[in-house]
Amino acid sequence: MSSLTRVRYLTLDSLNNYYLFKASSVLLAERTRFQTLEVLESPEFGLCLLLDGLIQVAEYDEYKYHETLVHTPLLNSENPRRVAILGGGDGCALREVLKHREVEHVDLVDIDKRVVEASEKHLRSINKGVLRSRRVRIHFCDGRKFISRRKNTYDSIIIDLTDPVDGGPSILLYSKEFYEMVYNALKPGGSFITQATAFQSRQYRRIFWTVRKVFGNAVPLHVYVKSFCDDWGFVMSLKPWTRLRLPPEDFKKVERRISEKVRGRLRYLNGKTYFSNFTIPPEEEEMLVKPVKEIRDGEALGKKSSGGGEPVSLSWVFK
Repeated sequence: MSSLTRVRYLTLDSLNNYYLFKASSVLLAERTRFQTLEVLESPEFGLCLLLDGLIQVAEYDEYKYHETLVHTPLLNSENPRRVAILGGGDGCALREVLKHREVEHVDLVDIDKRVVEASEKHLRSINKGVLRSRRVRIHFCDGRKFISRRKNTYDSIIIDLTDPVDGGPSILLYSKEFYEMVYNALKPGGSFITQATAFQSRQYRRIFWTVRKVFGNAVPLHVYVKSFCDDWGFVMSLKPWTRLRLPPEDFKKVERRISEKVRGRLRYLNGKTYFSNFTIPPEEEEMLVKPVKEIRDGEALGKKSSGGGEPVSLSWVFK
């Protein structure tokens, strides 16, 4: 373990600006078959996991991201017994899924076995050891191939992938063709959510309109994550699209549903924060209602990593 204080890239904001932070110790640093994997400790953010130089999990505030990502779709699913998580090898989204009383089985699909192994070893204090749960089956394979073979299988599908950056491993999991596979894998009455990068970025709007094209409609969500240095965006939809089953305006109903469905106490999500996640500033709403070009496989393939083991260039792909 190194005691040398180092400076690392933290993340990109919606304008492709880099932010820096200090690391007090580096617990792991390696190049896997797919990406650069690092686990470190930060005086400000605590225990952190980074992939290709971008923070994926920070002990300081990961719960805001993961509670929004997981509980929002599960609370809007008719009967979330069977769930798929694509990505999420750190186990934090899984931790939140397993809090739901109705969930019987979870398929966690991550292409990089080393991320799961590192998270089991170094992040147990954060993920609570859920990667070894009997309700979970972990698949080390390409998420796109996995989901393409499932039809009407899941009550909820949660996309917790790395960002689509130049040469990264997740680029082909943000396209119209991929979301069609996701739609087909959902049962009627099911819910879907994807992390969708910085909320104010053009890339976010392209993901939003791509999901909307496939599902018939979609809803934007966002939450500020300090360790990401940005207001982070999500896109959610339902099969078939009707309307949200848990309207955000009814604070008491939201808190009653959380109490009925979720074991234990949530640190972030309650009636008020659930409402705030769906509240879109007027200037952003004006931008979102303007259609933009959907993301297609052909565009993504032009950015796909060759698998040569070189670090990626940290810039948004779908501009």
